[in-house]
Amino acid sequence: MKKRSSHFTTLILTLGCMAFSALVNATSEQPSAQQLDALVQQWLALEQQQLNQQKDWQLRKQSLQQGISLLQAEIKQLQQLQTQNTQQHNAVDEQRTALLAQQQQLEQQQQQGAEFIDTLLLQVSSMQSQLPPPLQQLWQQELASLPEQAEPSVTLQRALLLLSKLAEFQHRLSLDEMTLTTDQGQLVRVRQLYLGASQAWFSSADGSYAGIGLPDSNGWQWQFDSNIAGVHVLQAIAMVEKKVQAELISLPIQLSVQTAASSASAMQEPLP
Repeated sequence: MKKRSSHFTTLILTLGCMAFSALVNATSEQPSAQQLDALVQQWLALEQQQLNQQKDWQLRKQSLQQGISLLQAEIKQLQQLQTQNTQQHNAVDEQRTALLAQQQQLEQQQQQGAEFIDTLLLQVSSMQSQLPPPLQQLWQQELASLPEQAEPSVTLQRALLLLSKLAEFQHRLSLDEMTLTTDQGQLVRVRQLYLGASQAWFSSADGSYAGIGLPDSNGWQWQFDSNIAGVHVLQAIAMVEKKVQAELISLPIQLSVQTAASSASAMQEPLP
């Protein structure tokens, strides 16, 4: 733009000189005052045009410089925003990667937890046949009410419930009744006294039939035993029911259905 203004100024001066020369050449006589005044006016007009062009150029130059400054500032701001966006994008990518890794880890842990719970439920179910009949019935009801596609949390709660019932039964004396069949095929109604979940004694109401119950791989086995005094079993049951005062009595303890152990004396206490 500066070169263009210089060219324009030179053009005006050239035109002015040419006009002045033409006017002088047009008359061979001495120019009159009127002619000189006209030349001066033309020269002043040309000079004023030159000044106006210079002022206009200065104004336009300032405006252009301001525009350039604004554009440079805007470019700088855009560059800063681009840098920030790039940094934020990188941070978001890193966070997304971390969250995906956490999600995969949680899913893996959830899968492992679900497998563990399924295994636990299978183990709990396999124990059912070896439980005392009263506890076995409770377990059967709880397992039957469990939905097939139950959530792992529901399955875990049910398994823990059953194990807690087993622990409670294991640490107390429990009573029950059932009908047994003698070797002669006679049906006898008996009352049972469970010592935890590992052994039980039973006796008919008159004490004429008595025996012992033990768990094995096929479930609980009940054996009539004439060496067991039915009256002692009934007395122990009465003490558990708080019908008589607690005292020492002797009842046999066996390690299994096939193996007999020595008799042991124990204080029979009421149920907690």
